[in-house]
Amino acid sequence: MRADLVILGSILSEKAVTLSTQNVFTLKVAKKATKADVSKAVKSVFGVDVLDVNTSIVRGRVARKARSKKAGPVTVKAPNYKKAYVRLKDGQTLPVASSVPETTEQGK
Repeated sequence: MRADLVILGSILSEKAVTLSTQNVFTLKVAKKATKADVSKAVKSVFGVDVLDVNTSIVRGRVARKARSKKAGPVTVKAPNYKKAYVRLKDGQTLPVASSVPETTEQGK
């Protein structure tokens, strides 16, 4: 699989930011991409050494959208997607994750 078609974007959730401190970065990848494809794509696009790749398919959530009283509610499903947890060598980072600012506790 072509490297530019494998990586679809980065995921910046609370869990992903927490894992980035442990050198694990979360990426949204193509559903047909294998772990080997993800590893090769990250190495060729970002130029970093990949130690480990874990993947999971996230099921799209089902939501009920309100319409009019006559038509009733409509059920809408978001599409499924695949995400990859990529562990890098110590001292290496991805440029996507480095843009997240460090937070400090305030108050008290």
